[in-house]
Amino acid sequence: MNALVVLALSYAAMAAVSLSMERHQEQVAGKAVPAMPLRLGGWLLLAVALVPAIAAWGTSVGILAWLGFLTLAALAVGLQMTYSPRPVRWTAPAAALLGTVAWLVA
Repeated sequence: MNALVVLALSYAAMAAVSLSMERHQEQVAGKAVPAMPLRLGGWLLLAVALVPAIAAWGTSVGILAWLGFLTLAALAVGLQMTYSPRPVRWTAPAAALLGTVAWLVA
């Protein structure tokens, strides 16, 4: 369950950070949106995703697992932005919601 929480929060964070770039905003929304809230929210979600990883696996293994999940999330967002960028509008908030609910249930 903790792996799902960390992966879902990492995916939402990576999507937010990628959407802070004007090029990706054009792909997804068709127009520019304010970048700073997306960037700050993405970095905040990345930090929040570290908490359940450390709580589940301890400090050293938790940080290593978090880095692995960040890599998977970045790969997923990169592939999605390459082949089908429009669904990021709903997959990123859905992942954030899924991660939050799974964290609360666990």
